[in-house]
Amino acid sequence: MSAVSSYIAYARALNRLGWTPAEFVVAESFTVRLRGMLGRRPIAASGLPLVMAFPRCSSVHTCFMAYPIDIAFIDRNGNVLVCYENVRPWRMCSCPSAWAALERPSIIVSPPALQRVPA
Repeated sequence: MSAVSSYIAYARALNRLGWTPAEFVVAESFTVRLRGMLGRRPIAASGLPLVMAFPRCSSVHTCFMAYPIDIAFIDRNGNVLVCYENVRPWRMCSCPSAWAALERPSIIVSPPALQRVPA
């Protein structure tokens, strides 16, 4: 699979999951894959949530994580096979048929509360 079609699959999955906009990182090298989200801030310097993609990945662990994460396993077309939300540290999730895994910090986004302003 070419790099362009990989990014198209990631973009398709992110849109289907509603995980956009986001700071997106693809973990290609051994060291980036090894570190994963460990020790990273859940919100990037841009103010957007961090989303990491792990190609050729069908299982994820959350050992040593400081915060819960959402994990989605996708196929090579960007279809979401399974999504685990709010996975706490020291857990493991898998999807044997997955082509890649996407991870992001579990962030609960609530709409702003409406306030009554005196006239």
